[in-house]
Amino acid sequence: MFTQDKEILLAFIASTFLMVFLVIIIIVAIVRYQNRLRKHSQEISKLNIQYQEEIVKVQIENEEQTLNRISQEIHDNIGQILSLVKLNLNTVKIEKCDAQTQKKIEGTKELVSKAINDLRQLSKSLNSIHLSQQYLSDSIKQELEVINRTEEFTTELVLRGDERTFESQKQLIIFRIIQETLNNIVKHAKAKVIRVELEYGLESFTIKVVDDGVGFDLSSQHLINGKERGTGLSNISYRAKLIGASLDIDSQKGKGTAITLNMPC
Repeated sequence: MFTQDKEILLAFIASTFLMVFLVIIIIVAIVRYQNRLRKHSQEISKLNIQYQEEIVKVQIENEEQTLNRISQEIHDNIGQILSLVKLNLNTVKIEKCDAQTQKKIEGTKELVSKAINDLRQLSKSLNSIHLSQQYLSDSIKQELEVINRTEEFTTELVLRGDERTFESQKQLIIFRIIQETLNNIVKHAKAKVIRVELEYGLESFTIKVVDDGVGFDLSSQHLINGKERGTGLSNISYRAKLIGASLDIDSQKGKGTAITLNMPC
């Protein structure tokens, strides 16, 4: 009887151990499956991010090629035509004309000269090769000069630290971010004052573009972590991602907007 009870106890203990062992195996299998699933999900997410980045890169490359063609067209065709117009105007003997006609001809000459100069600046701002061969501050100065000529804005460029150049593609993307920001201000902000700050630190580079315009409600722009899901600020956000920069947008209705870009050197 005692032997039978002992056998039953041993069988119970063995069964218990077997069940525990099976449970452990099942738990380990589940954990491994979850880990594989998580890893697979992370890989898919990483591939998706890389895919999106490649799409943005291709879009930017296509944009730059288009802008370069437009720049060349402005320089080779429109600029030359205006130069011929100016040359023809200069051959007109205005001393034989009455005072009113002389005034109109001189005014036309000034307008043509201004158009030639503006187109030359526009051609430079569109040409990626030209932009990558000069300091970022020089490119921004040219952009601000174009805005100043409208006589509707007061602009300021602040430079802190020792300016240095970046790899050509990165510098071009930085300039396009600033250019896009300035265009948004001119089109939508109803601002009077625009300030661009460049700060070159030992380990980081910071750009800040500030305006005193009407500002906007971040939530109404569908912003998540300072990034717009629409088309307005999304170009800036995508470009910032490509160069590993963080983007911060601070805006309130009636209090203007400040856009800050920070990237490691």
